Amino acid sequence: MNIPRAILERALRHIDPAWTLQGTQALSRRAMALDVSGLADSRIRLVLLTHSADDRRRNPDIARDEFRLLRCLRRTGLPVARPLHLEPNQTPPFFITTFVAGCSRFAAQDSRAFCEALANALGDIHSVDLFRQDLSFLPKQEELLQQKLRSVNLEDDRIVRPLRLSLPKIRRNPPALLHGDFWPGNLLWRGDKLKGIIDWEDTMLGDPLSDLGKSRLEILWALGAEAMNGHTARYLARNPVLDAASLPFWDLWGALRLSHYAAFASDPLRVPMMRAQYEAFVSAALRGLSCL
Repeated sequence: MNIPRAILERALRHIDPAWTLQGTQALSRRAMALDVSGLADSRIRLVLLTHSADDRRRNPDIARDEFRLLRCLRRTGLPVARPLHLEPNQTPPFFITTFVAGCSRFAAQDSRAFCEALANALGDIHSVDLFRQDLSFLPKQEELLQQKLRSVNLEDDRIVRPLRLSLPKIRRNPPALLHGDFWPGNLLWRGDKLKGIIDWEDTMLGDPLSDLGKSRLEILWALGAEAMNGHTARYLARNPVLDAASLPFWDLWGALRLSHYAAFASDPLRVPMMRAQYEAFVSAALRGLSCL
């Protein structure tokens, strides 16, 4: 992330004329911490967020949309960073938010309570009132789904073909706000309290089961099958009005989106285990899909 210091300092002055940039630190591929001093030498940490070239091609207004989304979500009480300033005309566009202090968790002494907390967080996202918050500017899942299934090559026809054949007949749930990349790495905790849900660049409106399906595979990799099943059971129990019959379709859709898992595995030694878990997950989804 190569944004000139002068541009960063100008953006900070838009927020508070007394703020001075003291230093930066890369946090991820799209996030950079800004260490700022203010009046009386007070110290503040902020976060600058931008998007990849691929994300900007997919949605040229993605920075503006994510900034606007965070403003809406703050009003709902979800634990998200407060957006402070948007620079839509820079290359790349970026925005600045408050810093959410916390750590990702991939284990807990009480695994059942942890799985319930994951499911509750996902349920809280899906419970956001789309009309009260006017989230109509967000991308629609149906458009992405159709485009992806038309354009994807057939390198894994065992997934793509069943998805294409099943798409016209699956039962849909009313659209909800989808996080798009819900997994333990995007949740920040202090102790047992969830302090932040981050990385909203894949947000869209669509069937909540698609978020559940993708999160199931992510949780399988991160925490194992027992945690995945506990998360699923708690989520569906909390949302009894959902028609879960098409969950195998959304499991398979999540598997297609995560088919290049080896490229982002944090530890190369884990790739064989991830591959085995992936194959078992896909096989189970295909069996379930055949029963629809």
